[in-house]
Amino acid sequence: MYDCIIVGMGPAGLSAAVYAKRSGMNVLLLDETAPGGLLNKISIVENYLGFKSVTGSELAFSMFEHVLNENVEYKMEKVLNIENSNDKKIVTTTKNKYETKTVILAIGRKAKKSGIANEEKFESKGISYCALCDGSLYKNKKLVVLGGGNSAFEESLYLANVASSVTILVRGEITADQTLVDDVKASNIKVMTDTSVVQFLGEESITGVKLSNDSVIDCDGVFVYYGYAADSSFLRNLSVTNESGYIEVSNDMSTSTPGIYACGDIIKKDVYQIITAVSEGAIAAISARKEINKSN
Repeated sequence: MYDCIIVGMGPAGLSAAVYAKRSGMNVLLLDETAPGGLLNKISIVENYLGFKSVTGSELAFSMFEHVLNENVEYKMEKVLNIENSNDKKIVTTTKNKYETKTVILAIGRKAKKSGIANEEKFESKGISYCALCDGSLYKNKKLVVLGGGNSAFEESLYLANVASSVTILVRGEITADQTLVDDVKASNIKVMTDTSVVQFLGEESITGVKLSNDSVIDCDGVFVYYGYAADSSFLRNLSVTNESGYIEVSNDMSTSTPGIYACGDIIKKDVYQIITAVSEGAIAAISARKEINKSN
């Protein structure tokens, strides 16, 4: 039996793994995707202490390398279910079942879809949610970016180095940090506020977007940045999520189910940043260690 199983290899999960292992716990780290989570989809990070400027994938690799240096056991397996059985938890994956004393949930979030007409039709045919992944496909092409937050503005700056033109369409008001707004203003990126897209246009691939005023903006690709949503349906039997799928935790990252902790972007909070996720992962691991100490 493990002392702690950590589900998720984003910044929160990786941080929890380091702190849990260094506290002497027998740890297993699980995830179905590449270590780093959404970090791998961020082009540039410039607000993480100690790194003036680093790509998301580079930062993700540095974090995972630290975990490997601690000899943390990890497996690339999708978690299907977690059962709370008296003094132990049973974690079921696509390949195995594991028993553990405590669980730390660091499963992060997923990018929201736009809900605009024809979105599914053009996914991977002109619609993308990751500039770092797909930006190179649009060299010297016309692009539209949907969103008004940090992600939309950060990735637009990245895409502007590849595409012939980038237009940001903001449904309401701009919520991005002023530094990013200033950088965009200083570039050749066009920004349109109070602008709603009602339909993606095209036949085999996307050729434009139709606005609520019936006007059309021609483009070769669209990148959607409408925020993120929780994807925690496999946790329903634990009763730790709210109506939106987020996990509510106490200051020590404990959930309403004893022995189960949560950290990172899956928890209900006000600030979603890499540095806060790392901090929460450390707190969750320390709290799990304290709980095990009490039961021994």
